[in-house]
Amino acid sequence: MHKILILGPQGSGKGTQATRLAQKLHIPALSTGNLLREEVASGSTLGKQIASFIDKGNLVPDEITSSVLKKRLTQDDVARGFILDGFPRFMEQYESAKTFLEPTAVLIIDVPKEESLKRILKRAEIENRTDDTPESIERRLAWSREKTVPVIEQYTTLGLTHTVNGVGEIDEVEERINQVLGIA
Repeated sequence: MHKILILGPQGSGKGTQATRLAQKLHIPALSTGNLLREEVASGSTLGKQIASFIDKGNLVPDEITSSVLKKRLTQDDVARGFILDGFPRFMEQYESAKTFLEPTAVLIIDVPKEESLKRILKRAEIENRTDDTPESIERRLAWSREKTVPVIEQYTTLGLTHTVNGVGEIDEVEERINQVLGIA
């Protein structure tokens, strides 16, 4: 059974690689952002609570995000495993999820800050996201790296991490991931 977490900076290709890996292994690719949006769309009481945070521009508390993820991990389609993109990013998330999230591997997609910046700016241009300025992106990248390092260290002490060079063509990065996971 594969329970794989994919971590890395914004613009590292986590989502792209999660989708490709999930297709290859025939297991779902999960993203907490998508799970939260699905819960809001369901109109549930919890979804309304999540919407109240999002509508005010606030982050959804880690306990709520973890509870939505925990609920999702009980569904039948994850019985054979899952790929989780970008969670946990911070120690608070790690702590709130460690009782139910037991990964078999943690992939770290490593890209230099300059590469992340280039990719995010390109995506911002394509999606017409005017809030993604080089300065705001650099601030987010620095903050994210600082917060994610302790999480990566926790998984490293458990012997679960595999660092993959995320620079290059999508197929090249996918092949590196397949190699470190030992899948053909």
